[in-house]
Amino acid sequence: MRMSLYRKLNPELLAWPAGLLCLFFLDPAANHPSLCLLKNVGIPFCPGCGLGHGVHYLLHGQWREAVHHHWLAPVVVATLLYRTFQLARQQYTDFKLQ
Repeated sequence: MRMSLYRKLNPELLAWPAGLLCLFFLDPAANHPSLCLLKNVGIPFCPGCGLGHGVHYLLHGQWREAVHHHWLAPVVVATLLYRTFQLARQQYTDFKLQ
């Protein structure tokens, strides 16, 4: 029973909240290596750089800092939250029908 529940669970429903949680607990002030592929291969320009920090600050309610780091941070958070709720509702309906 439990194993079949995991098989029916949409992995995307786990990925987006896990990503948001990771970014919530991210410490932007920590000096850790960058996850940016372009930056790691030596390309100085990346259109997504600063997005993780922006999402972190937005999740902590610091709107000005979030937009300062990347202007798409509010759009990304809204999109991921919307997608998570959409998937959760769909998953609940699927479980309810079975």
